[in-house]
Amino acid sequence: MEKASTRRLSTLHDMLQPLRSIAIAGELADPQSQHAFEAAFAAWWRRVRRKASDRGRARLAGGLSHASLYFLRFVWWPAFRSLSGLIPEYEIVDYKDGYRYIDFVYLTNGLRIAIELDGRGPHRLHISSADFEDELMRQNYLMLDRWLLLRFPYLMLRDKPRQCQQLLQQLLGSAGGAHMETFNQLSPTEQRILACVSKITGFFGPSQVAAVIGISKNTAHKYIRLLAAKQFISPVNAEHQKVRRYTLNRDRIPFHFF
Repeated sequence: MEKASTRRLSTLHDMLQPLRSIAIAGELADPQSQHAFEAAFAAWWRRVRRKASDRGRARLAGGLSHASLYFLRFVWWPAFRSLSGLIPEYEIVDYKDGYRYIDFVYLTNGLRIAIELDGRGPHRLHISSADFEDELMRQNYLMLDRWLLLRFPYLMLRDKPRQCQQLLQQLLGSAGGAHMETFNQLSPTEQRILACVSKITGFFGPSQVAAVIGISKNTAHKYIRLLAAKQFISPVNAEHQKVRRYTLNRDRIPFHFF
């Protein structure tokens, strides 16, 4: 037991040490921020190993890749300040009935979000046609199986971390953000209106909603005002006395609704 514990600590040290030497600026360079991340990472890593299957535990024995560690430290952690719910090296049975592994998975509100990190090593530059086809088919089957998939090249993680953070925040905000409870409390008519206007490209008004939903213009206007107050839609030219056009705030609508 003691030897196994020593190996785990050694792997943890080996994973964290390279991150300490990376030159960073701003809040991330604060020693307290680094300490908070390392403490959260150590606790998370213990939970991950404890919950993994025997095959998964063997795969995790050597630690995570540099790209995965970089993603955790400089993208995910600054965006959410927590590693809870994030599952590394997630095992799935693929379309060939073999085992495949997703770099990270996050499960929320019945949604399965897969995060893949793509390096640019020699194997990527000289990938064969068969391997390229297999990779695309793997992605296609994930989509058919109703996975939400995000892919980040390593150079983007390194050079544009804030853009990666914003993309994740938008996705998770739509999947299960603080507005989710408000959305679940919408009336059937309000949800029908949102479903209707989600199919409209550009702006919409009460007349369009009334015609599609089959309600009067005045009733449509009443519900539109309610949805605007709840920030699911926004008025265009709100400074005018009479607002005739609106736009949908798509980042507040859960993905599974569309």
